[in-house]
Amino acid sequence: EGNPVLDKSQGERTMRITAIKNRFDESYDDSKTGGYRDLSLNVEVGWTMEEGLVTFQKVRDWGHLECQRHICEIQVRLRSQHHQIASNGLHTRYVELRNKKNA
Repeated sequence: EGNPVLDKSQGERTMRITAIKNRFDESYDDSKTGGYRDLSLNVEVGWTMEEGLVTFQKVRDWGHLECQRHICEIQVRLRSQHHQIASNGLHTRYVELRNKKNA
């Protein structure tokens, strides 16, 4: 039995990958990120809400339903980098820089 989120053969996917950034790749220039590396997946999900209950919908049904959709980012990183980022405020600085860039 397959994974219903990822099993394309069953048409039962409830999310769609929209972008992949592989900062673990040896060709990635980590001088821009102070040596930070991760794998970032942007996934789109679709859902409906009825009586306060959220139901994730199958990707193949998104066009037939009036569902809400949202793109989320999933980050895969090394545990050692996670602790380093959390303890020295790097993430807070990253958010500030990102917000300035997008303003």
